[in-house]
Amino acid sequence: MTGLGKGKIRQVSINSNVDQVIIAKKLLRFLEDYKPKKKDLARENFISEFKITKKLPFMLNKHEEIYSNKIKDPNKFVDYITFRYKFRTAGTKKISYDVPPYILIEPVSTCNLKCPFCFQVDKSFTKKPYMGLMNFDLFKKVVDDASEENVGAITMGSRGEPTLHKKFAEMLKYLKNKNFFEIKLNTNGSHLTEELSHVIFETEVNQIVISSDHYIKEDYEKLRVGANFDDIVKRVDKLYDIRKKYYPNSDTEIRISGIDNEKNLDRAKFHDFWIRRSDHVSAGYPLPRWDTYNNEIHEDINDPCEMLWDRMYVWFDGKVNPCDSDYKSYLSYGNCKTSSIREVWSSKKIQMIRKEHLNNNRLKIDPCNKCGKNYI
Repeated sequence: MTGLGKGKIRQVSINSNVDQVIIAKKLLRFLEDYKPKKKDLARENFISEFKITKKLPFMLNKHEEIYSNKIKDPNKFVDYITFRYKFRTAGTKKISYDVPPYILIEPVSTCNLKCPFCFQVDKSFTKKPYMGLMNFDLFKKVVDDASEENVGAITMGSRGEPTLHKKFAEMLKYLKNKNFFEIKLNTNGSHLTEELSHVIFETEVNQIVISSDHYIKEDYEKLRVGANFDDIVKRVDKLYDIRKKYYPNSDTEIRISGIDNEKNLDRAKFHDFWIRRSDHVSAGYPLPRWDTYNNEIHEDINDPCEMLWDRMYVWFDGKVNPCDSDYKSYLSYGNCKTSSIREVWSSKKIQMIRKEHLNNNRLKIDPCNKCGKNYI
């Protein structure tokens, strides 16, 4: 099994080993024909180290392996592996790049489901000012800025269900051909229409992650409150069939992601059920409590959180946050409506938060001191 993400509480790929050696050999071969477009010190350091060791200095996860194996162009392949290296080292080595390696954009903050392990069950959250839809012009501003600044990847989705946005298909179309290595979509699958499925493949989304927590109807519907298991399976089957029939050469990976809320999920059966209609199945445990703000202070967790260095969350109203555990934005450090990504990323507030984390003062910051994510 291979981990996706960071920390002890994370998604883990089921029945999926990653062959680091094959990717390393491919990188070594492609470096012979690699022609960089511009100077990049991080890339040069990475390549120099790799040429000596002949080994990747980080562990690939299953998604990265799947995508890497599909890339045929030497320049694209080397740049992609370099991006993943920079993303990893930004967090692990606490490197402050000029812009975030990775941005998550929230088209919608609301959700049509009320899962017991999600902050959408917090009634103080599911009302104004926290609920809303992203203006399409703001979306374009954020995307254009990120593309021009060479941000590596975009994920569509955060606190809410992104496909609820009436212009979601247009958002995916706008993202196509922008300057990103990866476009990822997180969804509960309830609004995966036939039309949207075609748009996903036409716009070459790299990965669609569908949150589906069980293989038994009764157990699934206890966890995905408001969803119909049979309907979701039908929609996922249709997505899979559309790719097979109309886009046989598509690079879009379909992953099923589950939360083992009761900590008794039969992962082998879960995998066997969903792998017939996907490329990759993973499962993880829920955070101790999504109501971050009423958690007890975690005295034993005082290490710097990697998310302060490797990603940026942009809410529907342009507000920027370091994570979605802080779903009420206590730690918001700027707004993309009025500032550029580069300006927000280097704001005094986020620099102060990073400094406190590095100085072992995480326990002084609310809600970092109550967070259930133990990033190590």
